[in-house]
Amino acid sequence: MSNTKKTANFIMAFFSTIMFISIVSRIIMPYISNLNENIVNNVVFPILLTIALLFFGSFQGLLRYSYNKKILRSSSVLLSASTDKFNLNERLWYYLLVALIYFLPILKNPLSSKMIIIRIILFIITLALIEILLKLSNRTIKIHFLKNGILITGFDIRIGLPIVYGTQIHNDSGYYSYNDIENYFIFPDYIDLYLILKQGKLTFKSNSELARQVSGILKQNKIEMKKFT
Repeated sequence: MSNTKKTANFIMAFFSTIMFISIVSRIIMPYISNLNENIVNNVVFPILLTIALLFFGSFQGLLRYSYNKKILRSSSVLLSASTDKFNLNERLWYYLLVALIYFLPILKNPLSSKMIIIRIILFIITLALIEILLKLSNRTIKIHFLKNGILITGFDIRIGLPIVYGTQIHNDSGYYSYNDIENYFIFPDYIDLYLILKQGKLTFKSNSELARQVSGILKQNKIEMKKFT
């Protein structure tokens, strides 16, 4: 996905999340107005912010899916494969933001041990939920070899920022022309496609038959196998 689309995606998801939380807040306000202030500050608000974070990631995923689905529908697919697992760096944004939601208030204002324990429990539950959602998201993502390029698509809920300098591409959802691929290498159970300008790589699971087919497509597009020295 181009930086322009990434920026548009981020902005649309950001403002949609603000609208979503505003609506949810108005709906639940009558129900929480009589609750203890400690419960509201240490339980309700963190959960609300967690919902906002998940909505933001899911909305970005929905936008990516809609963009890529249009490309997929108008293209003939030569072959498809499952991508590699999300790596730690791709999970870090969720980990960091969830940690800020649950622990930043503890650093700013002293809380009772009971409230701290509640926040820790909610933090653990949230991380477990996010891990499950990321695994489910990962299973939907496929790499499709098209006539003129490669498309990675699925319900991708990874948090995507418009521009992060120094960040390497790792199976980012979007379209890549064959000119974007510098070279490739076939490993026993997976294949790496290395992007030009050392931007990163596309990695997907493979077997001997798939490797043979992929190698044929890449050779047709004059992409050579990488030589390690």
